[in-house]
Amino acid sequence: MRNLRLFFTTTILLGTYTLPAQEYSVSGKVLDTRLQPVAFATVQLKGQPVGQLTKEDGSYSFSLSKGIYDLAVTMVGYQPQVVKIVVDKRTVQQNIILQEEARALSGVTVSSKIKDRAAEYIREVIRRKERIEAAHGAYSVLLYIKAVQTDSLPTPLRKKKKRAKPVAVNAADSALKQMAMAELSVKLDHESDSRFKEERLGVVKRGNVGRLFYLTTTDGSFNLYDNLMKVPAVSVTPFLSPISYSGLIAYRFKTLKTESYGNHKKYTIAVIPGKLSNAAISGHIVIDDSLWVIHEAHFTLPGYHLADYDYFEVNQQYEFTDSAWMPARQEFVYYSRAGKGKVTGTTTVTYRGYELRKKFDKKYFGNELSTASAAAYKRDSTFWQQARTEPLTPKELQFIKYKDSIYTVTHSKAYLDSVDRALNKITLGKIVYKGQPLSNHEKGTLISFPALAMMINPFAIGGLRVMVPVRYSKLDPVTRKTWNIYTDVNYGFLNKDVNGRLQLNHKYNAFTQANYSVSVVRDFASFFQGDAWINQLKRVNYYLDNSLNIGWGRELVNGLQLNIKTGISLRRSLANYKTYNFIDSLSEDLGEGENKVKSFEPYNAFYSELSLRYTPFQPYIREPNEKIILSSKWPTAFVNWRKGVPGVLNSKVNFDYLEMGFDQVLKLGLVGVSSYSIKTGAFLSTKMVNVVDYKYQRRGDPIFFMNPSNAFQSLDSTFPVFKRFYEAHYLYEFNGAILNKIPLLKKIGLREVVGGGFLIAPERSLRYGEVYAGIERVLRIPFLSIGKVKLGVYTVGSLSNQFKNPVQFKVGLTTWDLMNNRWR
Repeated sequence: MRNLRLFFTTTILLGTYTLPAQEYSVSGKVLDTRLQPVAFATVQLKGQPVGQLTKEDGSYSFSLSKGIYDLAVTMVGYQPQVVKIVVDKRTVQQNIILQEEARALSGVTVSSKIKDRAAEYIREVIRRKERIEAAHGAYSVLLYIKAVQTDSLPTPLRKKKKRAKPVAVNAADSALKQMAMAELSVKLDHESDSRFKEERLGVVKRGNVGRLFYLTTTDGSFNLYDNLMKVPAVSVTPFLSPISYSGLIAYRFKTLKTESYGNHKKYTIAVIPGKLSNAAISGHIVIDDSLWVIHEAHFTLPGYHLADYDYFEVNQQYEFTDSAWMPARQEFVYYSRAGKGKVTGTTTVTYRGYELRKKFDKKYFGNELSTASAAAYKRDSTFWQQARTEPLTPKELQFIKYKDSIYTVTHSKAYLDSVDRALNKITLGKIVYKGQPLSNHEKGTLISFPALAMMINPFAIGGLRVMVPVRYSKLDPVTRKTWNIYTDVNYGFLNKDVNGRLQLNHKYNAFTQANYSVSVVRDFASFFQGDAWINQLKRVNYYLDNSLNIGWGRELVNGLQLNIKTGISLRRSLANYKTYNFIDSLSEDLGEGENKVKSFEPYNAFYSELSLRYTPFQPYIREPNEKIILSSKWPTAFVNWRKGVPGVLNSKVNFDYLEMGFDQVLKLGLVGVSSYSIKTGAFLSTKMVNVVDYKYQRRGDPIFFMNPSNAFQSLDSTFPVFKRFYEAHYLYEFNGAILNKIPLLKKIGLREVVGGGFLIAPERSLRYGEVYAGIERVLRIPFLSIGKVKLGVYTVGSLSNQFKNPVQFKVGLTTWDLMNNRWR
């Protein structure tokens, strides 16, 4: 243990303090002429035995003393480059752009019986890819997208009493009931992967299309001519293209077939991942030696990087159009398992009407990447007959006829009532552990009553309580406006008291996210609601809150979100509440100190809160009545202000607290994803501030590894801060970029993470830092609807001038968010 402690202490010291005074950081990226990263290039200090290979995102880094150096960069397929750098300041940033070699391959069309020349054929395509892409330049094109789900997750079979079937639904159509299908007609204007815009001219969705891929081109691009193929809807990690000089190193190639036509040949070349790359595809590519272009491509993606899928296949076809080779058809085949069921989807995309070498105005492309009008969702059969460039299969035609034929029936009052009767039927399972719904499809409302298992809380403050929480929700399918009401009444047997709450939230504009909320509460509340779980068990941390709160928020301009809240709280001590002695002693048994309710004089607190968050250049998708926010490459800045207002309704608080900072998620290509948050805060005035309104620093949780973006893992205690503090958190997820290069570990599917954080609180003379490293593995839980979870084991070390912490080992569990396509 002493050795482990020494190791982590040394690691922290190296990370906390800067490099020796005589050394400075020299870093940058090696790029090609299209400013795409060049992986595995050799960067060496000329005349010295110091060098390295660039990472998969093209980056390199040295620590050098002051002086003048020559950086020599070499890479297969590129001209050698020597760059002179002067190191005379703290940091030197030097990006290096490589020019491709002019060397041609002689006699490549003559097949060799001795040596497989597949890699040489691939090299010829790489040498010409800039010319291939320059041939079309910026362009416009019409897309027809057809996405079909052919099966779905099965519902558990139970023996039930026979009941009347819903009106006009044929039992023989059960296979069609499980299908889903979406069709889109899209106009795409494309200048580059970062400058494009789509207009969805026609949209029709039948069934539950939530698991279908590529209903918008913002889902990503499988352009093999790019060094990295970025498909954020499928994977946070991009895939390394074999049509790149980095791909020549990361892949192995094998000629599968040679076909002659006229004076030219077509080569079918197998693409086999090597050991160097963490995100390599598998499949084959068909190349034409007349112009050295791609005719076809068929490949699968590595399952390791597919969070929402278990299998993903891509099939592409290219055609010669107006002096350029362009995509003509793409097909995506994918499926996901969940329990004993499987969701299988096929998306077909066809391209027509290319307009090449277009000139777009500089202001044409902006933050709105995709748009659809209300009319796009109301296109008639005539429109679709003209838009469809991919024939419908007999089963798809049958499905469309089925959905269209029953539309009137399934939207009739009689049918909706029959569905509601089946859904609202009271059963033992619903009463005991599922909960009882009360649905009204005609009005679009749902009321949820709790199961018996959710109504009993034996560990509540003041003893056993029986709760009756009820939820009401309503969604307008056209305007996307929502109503959500939550009410809870609970009774405590030991103190014979009644508590409860009523909360209302109404989103009245789905595009600006404009909403208001009202809540009335009489319930137990924690002095610090974000505290560690071990402290949440202590009754000393609770009081009785009687409050009324009103909130409002909306997006003011694109990327700028404002939220305002005000309220009055009548805060009362729980000192006179009876409690169970055996529960009170639990905290002491765990070595966490006394567990007695805190006594204080009752008082009222009137306060106001204001929060601003701004993300510059925030990209988004425009629906007829809704705005869908996409991930941004820019940091988000935030400001939070909270004020205690004295005198109003006999309020006994008077303070101002201001906090500000920024956070960001950085997608670093093949080498992983990193995220950070930095913030600082302080009370501007503390004339009357009570325990509830303190700003707390949260202690680490025993056993469990919590969200490292906003929690320290090894801080020894929870404490308040009043004067300015400085706090930062950093997380780096390699996504297998290191372990996946070890064959045995690659089969296991492990993921590595590292990170750390620091806290500086001058008023407590506290300087605290921590680092952690962990191994995670994605698992599928067959009996849970959440699908995949990520289980991790972590080692945490810390260093502080106020206390000493041993090296700690923790476990963590993260679930996959199907709605937002990310880990929670």
